[in-house]
Amino acid sequence: MKIIPIFISHAGCPYRCIYCDQHKISGARKMPTTSEIRSIIEQRLKTISKNEKIEIAFFGGTFTLLPEKLQKKYLDAVFPYVKKKKVHGLRMSTHPEAVDVESMKRFKEKGGRLVELGIQSLDKTVLKNIRRETGFDLINKATACIKKAGLKLGVQIMLGLPGDSLKKSKDTARKLITLDPETARIYPAVVLKGTELAGHFGKRKYKPLSLNEAIDQAAEISDIFERSGVKVIRIGLHPSEDLSSKKVVLGGPYHSAFGEMVRSRQIRNKIIKGFNERRLQNRSYLEIHAPENMFNFISGHKGSERKFLEKRFGVPIVYKKSKSKALRVVDVRKHIAVVDPRMPAAAKNRLRKLNYYVAEVDLNRKFQKSVSGHVDMMLFRCGDKVIYEPGLENIAILLRNNGYDCVKGERVLSSSYPKNIIYNACCIGKSIIRYKGKIERHIRDVNSRHILVNQGYSKCSILPVDKRRIITSDRGIKEAWEKNRGKALLIRPGNIKLPGHKTGFIGGATGVDDKSVLFVGRVDTHPDAQAIKEFIKKSGKGIIELYNGPLYDVGTIYIFKPLTLHFNVVEM
Repeated sequence: MKIIPIFISHAGCPYRCIYCDQHKISGARKMPTTSEIRSIIEQRLKTISKNEKIEIAFFGGTFTLLPEKLQKKYLDAVFPYVKKKKVHGLRMSTHPEAVDVESMKRFKEKGGRLVELGIQSLDKTVLKNIRRETGFDLINKATACIKKAGLKLGVQIMLGLPGDSLKKSKDTARKLITLDPETARIYPAVVLKGTELAGHFGKRKYKPLSLNEAIDQAAEISDIFERSGVKVIRIGLHPSEDLSSKKVVLGGPYHSAFGEMVRSRQIRNKIIKGFNERRLQNRSYLEIHAPENMFNFISGHKGSERKFLEKRFGVPIVYKKSKSKALRVVDVRKHIAVVDPRMPAAAKNRLRKLNYYVAEVDLNRKFQKSVSGHVDMMLFRCGDKVIYEPGLENIAILLRNNGYDCVKGERVLSSSYPKNIIYNACCIGKSIIRYKGKIERHIRDVNSRHILVNQGYSKCSILPVDKRRIITSDRGIKEAWEKNRGKALLIRPGNIKLPGHKTGFIGGATGVDDKSVLFVGRVDTHPDAQAIKEFIKKSGKGIIELYNGPLYDVGTIYIFKPLTLHFNVVEM
């Protein structure tokens, strides 16, 4: 909707509110003649696309308190544009006290479509302070007259008035919504030279909102209206030559781009609301998909909103071109590699270079020192479900924030075998290979096919290449898996480093993601290297060696793919 404004500054106003000088606000110094009105309309029509809906509006005064003869003269001047369908209708602003059924019907007959009521606030203290004591009952009656005449309602409110607060403005907005308005305008109070408010400001009896405070408040009030289906058609004063002068605006949040700044703040607020965590550990960046011509708008004035978001979330903001009008935000996160903190530094660094977020577990004093940081001794994962030893609460928080269902399991109370291996089970697809003896109760209750084996260190002993293939040095595990129609490669035991022990296990020296098998060390240091490589190749996965050294049992690298968060923020 495009509006062609005709300003009738102060004309007909029953009050002179302490903040008001319509001559300076509108830039209009005198009442327009009918020929001037027609000239304004003709000039504006040349600049507006024929595909746009257009309305002519009488603003800046109280139209229905003009002499009836002058009202008719103005309406007769603009009615031909409505009749010839060059514009879609008329609108006007007026005071609630100046509304009656007769004047509304007259306006309707001449093409009137919508009447905007200047309300500013519904708080009694604020209204008294600004010399504008109009109660809600009167506004209700004015609304009834407007609607009885078949007209739509618009409302105007002002923020930061003497005695006002964000809470009072919110209460006003919510109460106005009950009137079922079609549109709303939101203005921040500014101090204009020559007004009574300027006198209060000069004596330090009034402190206007700062620009940032006004943007914050206007964004919240606009959200309240828009969530209820009320279209906010203006935020901030129309720029004019007078308002751009520091000699005219003595104080307050006037800015020629105020409306755009508020819209940018609304978007920023909705992006923030869409994320539960301010600084997610494995967040890589935020990707905003929008039409390219909206990038500067989303970034905010001089990139202020983009800078705020980058500081808040601690990651870059990246823009992506989109044909859709819906602004979409993608929370791009790194895969998580949960590891023993004593894993070789070179291997951890390689994981980081591969863009994994490396999450180190706390050492568990209940285990032998050699395995006190082994993840497969403290954590079980089956699909999106994770069961963890209570000592891994920090890891559980990270995983929950990435969409995993994390269940706190039993505490490991002994370092003695088999009491120390209650979490050491391997989930492969819909099957779980686990020790036939005591196992953690939540793992025992997982609804999957449980394949029971004699090996207590089941997870340590298994490299689950994919949902069908495993590599193991344990013959009993191989036979049990093949009995369940899986494929298994049996390799020789040993040849894997584990300080404090004769050897480690193949499962403990590896990690698996969707595309690759990650080895802590070089595969060629194992005597069955060629068979291992060929077996993995058949799965379609690649091999990544994390450091140049012997295979090293670190208690498994658990890889967690995050759930990437997509959501629509706002229709642009």
